[in-house]
Amino acid sequence: MVKIPAESIKVGDVIMPPARELQLWMRRHVADAGLSEAALHLTVEAVREGAPDKRGPWLVFVCGHSEEWNRGRNALSFKFKARPTSEWPIVARNGVVL
Repeated sequence: MVKIPAESIKVGDVIMPPARELQLWMRRHVADAGLSEAALHLTVEAVREGAPDKRGPWLVFVCGHSEEWNRGRNALSFKFKARPTSEWPIVARNGVVL
């Protein structure tokens, strides 16, 4: 999987969730529900600058879950923050799988 700096992520990109969330509960949910790995993919709906802290700036991402993930559930936005220079796994850009 290709990784890019978080500051390069744009609205419409398809990315993976934060590694911590994947490890804590998302992969378990996929296995328990019999979903494909693609159910984990998030589509970026908005990116904004978050309030900086003593270590520097943040980016706040608002994403939508895949249709497979949302099947039978209310579609809720998935929000998280990342440092602009952190490397982030991207699945697709402009509809092209990377």
